[in-house]
Amino acid sequence: MRMKKRLLALTLATGMVFGLAACGGSSDTSSSGSGSGSAASGNDGEIAHLVMSFRTNGTVPSEDNVKKVEDAVSAITREKIGAEVELMIIDSGSYKQQMTLMLSGDEQLDIMGANSALIPQSVAAEQLRDLKPLLDEYGKDITSLLSEETLQCGYFDGTMYCLPVQADSAVGYGYYSMNKAIVDKYNIDVDSIKTYDDLTEVFQLVHDNEPDLNIVASATAGYSPMQYNVAWDKLGNYFGVLDNCGQDDLTVVNLFETDAYRNYLEVMRDWYNRGFISNDISSSTESGAAQVKAGTLFAYANANKPGIDSQEMQNSGVEMTGAQVLDTLTTSGNNWQWTIPENSAYPEKAMQFLNLLYSDPDIINLLAYGIEGEDYVVHDDGRIGYPDGVDATNVGYSCANMLWSFGYEFNAHVWETNDADVWEQTKEWNKTGLVSKAYGFVFNNTPVANEVAAVQNVYDQYRMSLECGLVDIDEALDKMNEELYAAGLQTIIDEKQRQLDEWAASK
Repeated sequence: MRMKKRLLALTLATGMVFGLAACGGSSDTSSSGSGSGSAASGNDGEIAHLVMSFRTNGTVPSEDNVKKVEDAVSAITREKIGAEVELMIIDSGSYKQQMTLMLSGDEQLDIMGANSALIPQSVAAEQLRDLKPLLDEYGKDITSLLSEETLQCGYFDGTMYCLPVQADSAVGYGYYSMNKAIVDKYNIDVDSIKTYDDLTEVFQLVHDNEPDLNIVASATAGYSPMQYNVAWDKLGNYFGVLDNCGQDDLTVVNLFETDAYRNYLEVMRDWYNRGFISNDISSSTESGAAQVKAGTLFAYANANKPGIDSQEMQNSGVEMTGAQVLDTLTTSGNNWQWTIPENSAYPEKAMQFLNLLYSDPDIINLLAYGIEGEDYVVHDDGRIGYPDGVDATNVGYSCANMLWSFGYEFNAHVWETNDADVWEQTKEWNKTGLVSKAYGFVFNNTPVANEVAAVQNVYDQYRMSLECGLVDIDEALDKMNEELYAAGLQTIIDEKQRQLDEWAASK
């Protein structure tokens, strides 16, 4: 099973090229992390074998190093819940496609991390299980840690298909992570960068002096920089949004006809014409951090939060800094949640494992940081760092770039470059910024699943070239909007408006 799944991952990652934040407030309720429910084994008293998938924005650890983490996690789960765990860690550029294939086939998949690009299509295809009965019986620690408001973000049309994560729910949009050595080299004052125009001046300075360096890219392979340049609530997908997060009214509009979207496109087009953006940005399979690590990139679009520069230094192996030019927003829905697919062989055990994921610090630290003593060490002050002779370029296992996604982030160790109280800072950060008037609303796209699929196909034809500045805006944008409407965009907008009005009336 292991080799079959990992061969599939490798095939997809090498053979194809493909085009943050939690919902709800945190609860400070502590948990024993012991897990709920019986520790009985799988069928016939055997240890249940669980398959868990999640993505990484960095380099996928080698199979040998993943196996060490699997063994350490399984040593805990065998004792506590009678199960062992197989990890499928997949690069972000291939994740959605591989999960779509697995869900539509018959391969075992017991625990799947998913975002808003994957969840609605999986719900519509009836590929995810109803989690409420499992949560009630086996997830008592989860329900003690997450507020009811947070848990509501996992519902679609009255059914709980997902478990939201608890991390940074407020997102600082328009943050650009930059190689600090270059910033210092040219005496750039990042605190003075407040607008796109300010960024343009800085990028021009670096471009003029470092002509062989790509200046700006996206943080995540397969996504445009627009992922983190947001001034709206996307309401689950980009096909009908609340401009300015509904501060004026709850009218759902076509994002691709808004001034905010047009302004973003004009900035990207200008940056491309100035030579800041690589011609191959739309087909690159490397994250922004990987490109900085390779010495080919200066900056990438990102999302601000407490500890972001430390996180990106772990991802890139380079000291990072940055600046934010858009607002901090808390929007509806959830960009990463945990699911139990219909392909699960042991759904009860899967929920017991998720209960440990949220409540047991040893589990989250293993999945994020790897093996203590090999991949990290604990300092006297309780923070962690690399062992002697180890850094971001040669560490055996690190998925620290996905720390925020592993259930309840506040159970994890704090990295040495962060303030010791970074989790308390994050809880305070979550109270800042503009809160969408649709906060807590979750769009169920089942009634318009066919239209969503058709509109997504059209959008995928244009989004990377248009949103990375590679093509003329007027011609491409007009043509895309024409084809989006022909594919059913207005039908989706009308359905989203109907559901949003009903939700607002119920409040």
